[in-house]
Amino acid sequence: MKRILAGLFFNLIFLSIAIFSTRLIPQISARYLPVLELLPFMLMLISFVMGIRFNRSLVIFSTILFSLVYAYLFWLPVIGGNNNALILNTIVIFLALNIAVISFYSERGITTLTGLSRLAFIAFQLILLVWLIKTKNPEWVHIINMALFPELEVKLLFFSQTALLSILISLFIVSLSYLYRANPFRSAIITAMILVLYAITFPAKDLVTIAILFSFVLLLPLLTLVSESYRMAYLDELTNLPGRRALNETFNKLGSKYSIAMVDVDHFKKFNDTYGHDAGDDVLRLLCNKLKAVTGGGKSFRYGGEEFTVVFSGMAASEVKVHLELLRANVADNRFMLRKQERRVKDKKKKTKKNNREVEVTISIGYAERNEKAKTSDQVLKLADKALYRAKGKGRNCVSK
Repeated sequence: MKRILAGLFFNLIFLSIAIFSTRLIPQISARYLPVLELLPFMLMLISFVMGIRFNRSLVIFSTILFSLVYAYLFWLPVIGGNNNALILNTIVIFLALNIAVISFYSERGITTLTGLSRLAFIAFQLILLVWLIKTKNPEWVHIINMALFPELEVKLLFFSQTALLSILISLFIVSLSYLYRANPFRSAIITAMILVLYAITFPAKDLVTIAILFSFVLLLPLLTLVSESYRMAYLDELTNLPGRRALNETFNKLGSKYSIAMVDVDHFKKFNDTYGHDAGDDVLRLLCNKLKAVTGGGKSFRYGGEEFTVVFSGMAASEVKVHLELLRANVADNRFMLRKQERRVKDKKKKTKKNNREVEVTISIGYAERNEKAKTSDQVLKLADKALYRAKGKGRNCVSK
């Protein structure tokens, strides 16, 4: 829920900035206006290259779709405005259909069979779209102009009822996909769709305004790449805690006073052997929620496997002990609910199914502080690791220095 709300908040801010930026056009020197008109194409090229570089087909698909719409608006003064309402409504339906479809795509890369087939699907639609417009296909013209709800007499600018309905259905589907699985791409696609629909309501003479709005639209795929690259580089995929790279960078920022704790799940291998690795992954996910809530300003990281690291900046060992004891007790006193699992037995052909059940999990913690003998973070980490082994030697489920 927090992730969804954060995404919605970002969308609102981004939309506000994009719309407000169009109000600044009168203050821009005339010499820069041609550059602004070409800016969406520049961003398209950057997004396309970055999408290929990071093998992100969804970024490429969305970039292509939005760029095609802008390309038409950009060359509209040259190709003429005949049947402009028919063309724009056709483009809107084409865009709404594809945005709804790709919002449910999983990432498969651009050079895979799936990626190439999706690209071919867009190309086929583009050819069909050009044919429908060029031939003024009577059936298509009828679909565009038909009154789906004549009693409502719904009309908004040049949008036909068919186009408006496709927009509403598309936004509804994309919103559902975002609620089902919130991620930067699905969040960005909603914002981009709204900005595109707003941009095409401007007449062709306001190309600079259209260009600025489309620049923000094509900036969104780049932002999703940055967001996803950050997650891949710094966040552990399983637990969503910061990983080793983030831990190393945190070490570089520490001052002269800090403490480091190493946390390990007791008998984790035995737990995996008994309940299976899926159950083990569930425990690590549940445990990370406890680690995120550690008191005393500690910041938790996944060190590897079932080991975690907690860094207390600006705190001595004597100060962090109470917070580590609280963390240990919080884990030990709670029961972890596992999803339905197949419990392993010695005879691999026989498996006993277990319904949702509660299991007990305990952790051992070793901690150390920076001192004259351990002046670097790596040295303090080694001391904390030795303290962790002492905690295990004492019988586990305890905190040791």
